[in-house]
Amino acid sequence: MTLLTQLLTFETSNAVKRFILITFFPFTALVLGIDSLQLATAYGINTQPFANLVIISYFMLLLFGLRPEQRLMAMIFVPFSAIGECIFSLVFGLYIYRLEMVPLYVPFGHGVLFSMGLLVAELTIIQRYETQLKPLFISLYCLLFGGAILFLHDSLSIIFGLVFLWVLRRKGYQTMYFIMGLLVLFVELTGTHWGCWAWTPHPFGQAWLHATNPPVGAFACYVLADLGVMKLARQWKPLLGLANNHDDITALPTA
Repeated sequence: MTLLTQLLTFETSNAVKRFILITFFPFTALVLGIDSLQLATAYGINTQPFANLVIISYFMLLLFGLRPEQRLMAMIFVPFSAIGECIFSLVFGLYIYRLEMVPLYVPFGHGVLFSMGLLVAELTIIQRYETQLKPLFISLYCLLFGGAILFLHDSLSIIFGLVFLWVLRRKGYQTMYFIMGLLVLFVELTGTHWGCWAWTPHPFGQAWLHATNPPVGAFACYVLADLGVMKLARQWKPLLGLANNHDDITALPTA
């Protein structure tokens, strides 16, 4: 058994899992508030290193509340999202971070966010009422995209909406993707409110393409990343000796 396999297969703590589920929203707001433009302007100091330290510690704690396969996906998501952030922010310039560089806490935050989506989706109440929740989620997303396009003239969200619809149709409208989208939207609204990053009004320099700050459909890029990470985890799982792990209660989401 390799060292990585040993790290992935230590016993899961239900107490940590409950802690993450309870603290995710206030903790996320706190971390983004630490790196806020308002705080940096008021005190004239760079608080981002502290935000980095806090989120990395939170991510390490989170791993104790995940099952082996979930740990693998969370760990893959950190470098995977770091590459995506460099492409979308530094290369394409779709959004700009406060210090014009990708903060260290962002890829670790993506790992936390992804894991939170997995944990929420497997809650008993979500699974029990999944059939009833799906039409509610679909109606909510129709209102979100419709309002953004009609009233905010967020044309970028038209593209994002089509991407999100493609993912949903491909994955059979799995509840997890609806949940993930709402979690990402919460983070986007909080981060832009605190001035941690801002979306470019006209992406790719195209005057006809308009984005609000943030675009309602920004989470579409995130769910695409989910697919990539899950596919990688499926390929690496047998190599790490997780294929026949008796502690593996549920299978990976289909990617």
